[in-house]
Amino acid sequence: MSDIYLACATGDRTRILPIVEALRAAGYSLWWDGDAPARAEQAASARLCLVCWSEASVDSVTGKTVIDEAEKANARGAYLGVLLDSVEPPFGFGGHEAIDVAPFRGAPAALSAIIAGVAKFMAEGQAITAPLPPPPEIKPPSKAPRYIALVAILVALVGLVAFFVIRANAPTTRDLVEAKLSRVPCSWLRVDPVEDGSKGPLALIGVSGNPAEAGRITSALIKAEDLKAGPVSVAKVAQIDPRECAAIDEPMRLRKGIGGDRLTVSGEPFILDTSLTKPQALARVRIALKDSDKSMALFGVEPSGVVTWILPDKTSMDGLKSLDVGYTRPEPGHYEFNVYPDHTGWTGLFLIVGDRPLAVQEPQGTVQRSAEFARTLRAATAEGAWDADMVWFRIDRRQD
Repeated sequence: MSDIYLACATGDRTRILPIVEALRAAGYSLWWDGDAPARAEQAASARLCLVCWSEASVDSVTGKTVIDEAEKANARGAYLGVLLDSVEPPFGFGGHEAIDVAPFRGAPAALSAIIAGVAKFMAEGQAITAPLPPPPEIKPPSKAPRYIALVAILVALVGLVAFFVIRANAPTTRDLVEAKLSRVPCSWLRVDPVEDGSKGPLALIGVSGNPAEAGRITSALIKAEDLKAGPVSVAKVAQIDPRECAAIDEPMRLRKGIGGDRLTVSGEPFILDTSLTKPQALARVRIALKDSDKSMALFGVEPSGVVTWILPDKTSMDGLKSLDVGYTRPEPGHYEFNVYPDHTGWTGLFLIVGDRPLAVQEPQGTVQRSAEFARTLRAATAEGAWDADMVWFRIDRRQD
């Protein structure tokens, strides 16, 4: 087993020779080339997978092998990235701090930075997320000169009003935490609107490949921001197979904001009615599109990473009219209908909206594994403006 496995695009092999030589000179055993079987074995066993991100390796075609190796390394805590070019790492790696030596030309300073980064990894292990920026400062309004008593009173009143306005509009603990949750790897999280930290405990809702780690990261964020929130709970967070993070990461790549305003599911508590011939639970889905949403597609996702194309376009939405699902349109752009899950445990739904139809679509009811789905969705949204929303809910067995 080597200390380091060096992952790079084929076109970068000559370019990274100085890195290979520098790391070996620093005393590390390193593997970086060979036939496919040996490559897979070395990538899986090395203590560190040093991934060279360049214009070639971030491309979904020329860098597919590198991206796959990076995902596997990340899942086992062995990933460290190096930016050879000024590129954004593929989605799922943006929360990890990479060694930035772009544009890399083999300069001694760049090689020293890489060796230092590797040494830090060997000593401390994989860093989960990049350091958090300090919270924004809200500067108090400047005091106006007080020339006469009347002006002084007026200024005081204005200042008092401004104080309450600023206080009312100041970001809450929930706002500050949610603004950072996109950095948690393999996760789609929000803060529970009930246990929002304002009265102590803060609960997360959503899904994660590692809920416990998501809780630890959130606790560290709260501490770094010096927020007045109590212990973080992940009891309401679903767990997806950490090997199937692509089912979350690819929709997350499209997510523009906190979300929660386009897709909702009601009907809690969700109970599987075992008295029915085919046990089912009832959940009511509400979709509220914005004026800019010219297309939509709804998907189901399971903790195993399996994704189902429920409604691939607006036309299939209109097809619900003929089904016994309680379909209604309370107002333009708003839709409501029932879904009937037939299993216990967690299940998820997510909505993709855009300014055009998906460039690639699968028929209604198509089932895909996470990696296959991620490739399909990436190709389907290669052009245009997109956004996404996701909800997860748990179904329990009826106690007869």
